Order: sequence, then structure tokens, then C-alpha cells
Amino acid sequence: MLDYYIFYGFIFETLVFAISLMLIPYFLYPKLVDLIYKYQPRDISVNFKPEQWPSVDIVFAAFNEESVIREKIESILALNYPKDLLKIRIGSDCSTDSTDLIIEEFQKREKIIDFVKMENRSGKSVIINTLIQRGKSKIIVGTDANIFFHPDALKEMILPLANDNEIHLVGGNLVYRGNNKIFLNSIAKNEKSYINWENNLKNKEGVIWGSSMGVEGGCYAIRRESFKEIPFGTLMEDFFLTMTVLKSNKKVVIALKAICTEDVSNESNMEFKRKIRISQGNWQNLKYFYATVLTNPFPIGLVFFCHKILRWMLPIFFSLGSIVNIIFWLLQWSQIVMISIIFQMLFLILFILYPERFLPKTLSNFLKPLSYFSWMNIALFLGLIRYLRTSENGIWQPTTRNKL
Repeated sequence: MLDYYIFYGFIFETLVFAISLMLIPYFLYPKLVDLIYKYQPRDISVNFKPEQWPSVDIVFAAFNEESVIREKIESILALNYPKDLLKIRIGSDCSTDSTDLIIEEFQKREKIIDFVKMENRSGKSVIINTLIQRGKSKIIVGTDANIFFHPDALKEMILPLANDNEIHLVGGNLVYRGNNKIFLNSIAKNEKSYINWENNLKNKEGVIWGSSMGVEGGCYAIRRESFKEIPFGTLMEDFFLTMTVLKSNKKVVIALKAICTEDVSNESNMEFKRKIRISQGNWQNLKYFYATVLTNPFPIGLVFFCHKILRWMLPIFFSLGSIVNIIFWLLQWSQIVMISIIFQMLFLILFILYPERFLPKTLSNFLKPLSYFSWMNIALFLGLIRYLRTSENGIWQPTTRNKL
């Protein structure tokens, strides 16, 4: 009888632990941030505009981006910023389409464009390091070929840097654009909602502690003195730079008015592969910065642990809980455990499949976010497996760009 209670007690504790682990990063921690933010004084001096805007290098890597590169460069040239203080540095990673020709076409007309063709496939981190070494500007703006700037985005990213010497990295506000038909796609709609929720949380972290947990690689501004060479093969250079700045006891914040747009993806398979790659990069960065939780426990360690590490660990603990459940079932042949396993499998199948295919619309709309959440965690787990199995060189294949 004692073994019986120990057995079911262990299963119960495992489930409670897994559920609690999910509640902390996705509910309890965000609610705590909301509560603190509600009573946190705001610094209104951010509205002050500098007498002299700083010099800026906008850098990005491109590989086979012929469908978006023209609009990308045009969005930079349309920025509401003094052109004599601006330099656009582009590195082509041996593109095989017309990307290079389009860039060269702009380069003939615009002297502020510095174009570098890599001799061999090098990867994003190598290209970014190379481009930054070619400049001397005070501010570096990192971006991607498929991210388009609102005309005031650059100034909005520069303002926090100009108003607070302790702020060394500012993330822009990346929002999705797309036609209504694309946004009706459950993947696109849920991705948009999740990104908006994330940006809001990061903004509050920045206001409260100056520790926004991650900037978007497609739109960020960093002081040159805080830029550290990105290690070879790094997949998530934006998070690497975020943690590097925070470790130096400088602030990272989000500028919500610095709007940058990206075409929402309607290719669920490509989006899933992108999330696996992001997860692989997350585990890379955990290897670099896990000690921060102990060496700088507050606020950086706390924010890093609650916002990022617990999320990354969630699929591991759920998987371990399921494995333990199955092992105990095999050892004990308990009908209760067998029923529990069956329900776990049914819910997993239900969330992974697209609910609108076989459920009423009302129930389907309720389950879509859960399906998205399940796929996100599966991608996290597969990213860990890829990280453990492969060494990364940073060479990438861009996702399919939508033509609106």
C-alpha cells in the first residue's frame, strides 16, 4: 500500500511541477511585471530630441533576397534622418539570384551604400562582424533584408540612447503586415498575437529594470563601444548582444514607437523550421550565459531565468514527465496511469492537428492558440536535439518571402 501511494504521489508531483513550470514564464512572471510596471514612474525625458543626431551604420547580411531587397533599401533611404550621418553597409553571402545586381544598381546612385560581396558562404555573424569593422559610426543599427523601416523608426531607436547614457542597446518594435487572407491563417494570426505580447513584456522589463530580455535582430540600435564580436556560428546574434550588454551592467530597452514591419509568413512548414533554428540558437546562448543567473541574480538573472530559461526547459520537463509516466505504467500495469497516458496522447494529437479541420468553429477558435503553443514547444525540443547533434557554421537559407 505504501508503494502504491509513493507511486501515484510521484506522478502527481511530476504533473504539478510541469504545470507550475508552465505557469511561471507564461502567466505568473508576466503578471508580476504588469503589477510592478503599474506603479513604476516613467521617464518622460525620452521625448527630448538631441541637438545633433549621432552617426549611424545600418548593417545587414543578404542571401538570395531579390524579392525584398529593393523595398528594403528604399525603406532605409526614406528614413527621416540626416543622410550625411548615415551609412548603409550590406554584405551578400554569395547570392545566386539578382540580389547583387539590385544592390549595385542602388550603389551607383547612392554614395552612402557600402556593398561587400563575400568570397565564400560565411554566415550572418561573420558578415555582421566584417561590416561593422569597416565603419566608425557612434551607433550601429542591425537589421535583416526582409525588415522594413517606418520613416521615424531610426530616430525613435536613437532617442533613448541620446537621453540616457546608461542605455546601450535599444530594440525596435517589429510588427507583422499582410493582407486579410493571410491573417485569417491560424499560424499567422497566433504568431502576430504572440509577438505583440512578447514586445509588450520586453518593453515593461526595460522600463522597470533596464533589462529587456532580447531585441529583434531585424531592428536594433547599439552603441559601438558595446558591440562585441559575434562568435562564429552564432544563430541568435541579437540575443547574444542583449546579454553581452546586460552583463556589462548597461541597460537594454525597447522603443515601441520605432516601428519596423515584416511580411507575415503563411508557410507553416517554413515558420516551423525557423522556430527550430531559433531554438537551436537559444541553446547556444544558454551555454554562453547560464552563469549570469548566479553571478548577477538581480535583475538580470531573475529576468533571464523567468522569461527565457524556464520557457526553454518546459518541453524537456514535460517530456521527462511523460516518459516517467510510461515507465511506471510498464512496471505497475496500472489502469489509471494507462488512462492518463491515453488522454495525454489524445490532447497532444488534438493540439498538433489543425483544429478547424474537424471541430466546430467556436471550439476550433479556442484550441488554435493551444495548437500554436504545442508546435512552439515541439520546435523548442527539436532545436535542442539539433543543437546537441550538430555544430553550427551560421550559414542560413532565408524563409520564403511573401509577395503582397
